[in-house]
Amino acid sequence: MEANEQRGIRKSHLWGAAFFVGTVGMGMLSRALEWGGWQTMVAIMVPMALLVPFIRSMEREKSTSGCYSPAMRVYNRSAMVFAFSYMIALFAAIMATDALKPTGVLAYALAILPSLPLIYMVYSMGKYLTNETDEYLRMKAVKAALFGTGVLLVVATVWGFLESFKLVPHQPGWWAVPVWAIGLGLGQFWQKVRDA
Repeated sequence: MEANEQRGIRKSHLWGAAFFVGTVGMGMLSRALEWGGWQTMVAIMVPMALLVPFIRSMEREKSTSGCYSPAMRVYNRSAMVFAFSYMIALFAAIMATDALKPTGVLAYALAILPSLPLIYMVYSMGKYLTNETDEYLRMKAVKAALFGTGVLLVVATVWGFLESFKLVPHQPGWWAVPVWAIGLGLGQFWQKVRDA
């Protein structure tokens, strides 16, 4: 592996770690300080900005190793749109609900609003798998998605039994997407380590 390629991998790992630690850390800090909706949104959007250099460094790394395609570029842009749209929709729904105390159809619409970017993410992943012409890259994406699905199934099943025996608190269903995304990232990382 060339020195430039190793540096690129290290750089993408650093951006990824900074994004993860910053997002989780700011979320925990805002919860500990009991910040309101707009304060939490500002706090989370700061580390969310790290997503841009993280994805760009990954693209450079994949481009130098020959594992990058036009379909992947479109998917990466869709992932950034999803991430920022999700955060904006989530905080808009929270702030509107706090301010308006809606009932009826508006309450349902605001509750569903944050799920719309998630639907877009699922669509984008399906579109990527359909548009990816490189069979090797498509297979890697499918393996990572299956790994993420496996992680989600295992975590949900174990947590469900622990909850049934009243050993852990109930977790809302929206946790499925973050758990799956973490599994997806672990699947991608595992493939990268295995192929190195």
